Amino acid sequence: MLGHIRGEIRFRESLAFHTTLRCGGPADILIVPQDLDDLRRALAYAMREKLPVAVLGGGNSLVAGDDGFRGIAVKLDGGFTRMEFHGDQVTVGAGADVAALVREATTQGLGGLECVAGIPGTLGGALATHAGTADGAIGDRVAALFYMTADGTLADFRASAGFPYSAFQAPPGSIYLAARLALVRRPKPDVSRDVREWVQRRKTSQPRALASAGFVWNDPAGESADRLIRAAGMKGKRVGNAEVSAKHTNFILSRGPLTAADVMALMDMTGERVYRTAGVRLEPRIRLLGRA
Repeated sequence: MLGHIRGEIRFRESLAFHTTLRCGGPADILIVPQDLDDLRRALAYAMREKLPVAVLGGGNSLVAGDDGFRGIAVKLDGGFTRMEFHGDQVTVGAGADVAALVREATTQGLGGLECVAGIPGTLGGALATHAGTADGAIGDRVAALFYMTADGTLADFRASAGFPYSAFQAPPGSIYLAARLALVRRPKPDVSRDVREWVQRRKTSQPRALASAGFVWNDPAGESADRLIRAAGMKGKRVGNAEVSAKHTNFILSRGPLTAADVMALMDMTGERVYRTAGVRLEPRIRLLGRA
């Protein structure tokens, strides 16, 4: 079945090459599907062999386990990165780079994506993690989402006033394929100015010099994970080469070659300290692929 896949197939591919923290062992199989048929064949093989499937995206919000991933890792590229603009809407592949999407929308005088300017990763990852801020998230722009379920069935979600994307949850094992985003036509100089402001705001408030996996924890309702972690005294704390950022404590930085075990141990320590000092259980935003 794998022999019929026309895209790339790599065996024992190091996940350190595909995650922003640059740690982790190999995936048993890495597949870069060429099209929907390839993806459907990969899922059918996984179902037949009872193998888990994980989508890598841009490698943000992801820690790959030191022993690797005993399953199939999927990386959407090629045709899954296309963008097609029609009036005030754009249909974008889940593998498209968020920064490239923001640039192209700005060029066409379309706003609505300023809230994700300066955020790395792919559209699929941004949608999966509800990227954005309290003032606006990329999910607010979703008019339709197209995905494939674990059994290879194509499905879609259509947003409405009574059922926005934020209320949607795809069936377990589904893979996002593309989304149609409803944008807002604005004067190009205004969109460019707001995009620059968001990028500068993130450069100023977030660490950039060292590798990280982005935000580690979700903000609790009405609270800031950064404030809670600072109050717990975790600023600058390290386990091995994994360090809680002093600039923004909701980031874990790589101070050198590190292991997933270091990252997870630092996360455990942070969660325990915050619970001890504030009585709040932090919810992880990043996910562990495999075992630390």
